[in-house]
Order: sequence, then structure tokens, then C-alpha cells
Amino acid sequence: MMTTARRSLLVALSLAACAGHEPSPATSHPEGPPPPLAEWDGPNIPETAVKAFEALQASAYAQGEREARAALSRGELALQTFGLPAPCRERYARLLWHEHRIEHRALSNCAAVEELRAHGFNKVMEAEIERRFGTEALVVAARRAGCR
Repeated sequence: MMTTARRSLLVALSLAACAGHEPSPATSHPEGPPPPLAEWDGPNIPETAVKAFEALQASAYAQGEREARAALSRGELALQTFGLPAPCRERYARLLWHEHRIEHRALSNCAAVEELRAHGFNKVMEAEIERRFGTEALVVAARRAGCR
């Protein structure tokens, strides 16, 4: 059984991913789920809690990838963002829509698991966007919107 202090620590770790978070509209994402929590050099967390949290993270990332593939099969192109909005996000979103018909989806929930789902989603979408419009399409749009 997890103590209140340990549960609070896991919640704090999840929420810390969003603290002061202002992602660039040109998304970046990890190549896969994050490294195992067991590699973290923090207080001792029960192994069962670590394994459950890691499984949840991997599942969220994979869910995002599945959601993106389903959207592509419906003919949709989209990118998901989370956290505090970058000042140029509105201009960037309009530019992507008008030039490439790429929808911008701002997630309201700012939790580490939702962030990982968005990373999985964006990984699949960015690969398709690069295939259709070139490897620099998102970077150029971000620069034109004043984001970089």
C-alpha cells in the first residue's frame, strides 16, 4: 500500500512536467516513452508503484500513436499542444490551418500522462506532415508566426 507521502510524490512528479511549461508551437517529443522512473535518484518509491506508473506512461504514449493513426485514416492532420500557450500559438495555428489544413488541438489537461499521449500523437502526425510538406514545414510555419 502506498503512503500518502509517496502518493503525493508521484502526483508531484506528474504535475512537475507542466510547471512553468510553455511549449513551442513547433512541437518536440521524445523518441519513445521516458526512461524508467527507477533510474530517478529520488526518495525510495515502492517497485510496484514504479512499475504501475511506467506502464501507465507507455500506455498513454501508445494510445496517442493509435489516435493519430485513426485520425490520419479519417483524412485529418492535427497537432496537439499542452501547458501554457506560447504567445504566438494563435498565429501558428491559423498559419498551419490556412496553408496545410493542419488542425491545432490544445489540450486542457496538463498532466504528465496526457503530455505523453500528446507526444505519441504528434510523433505520428509530424512524420506524416514531413512526408507531405517537407521536413521544414513546421519550422518554417513557426518562424513565420514569430515563434522562433
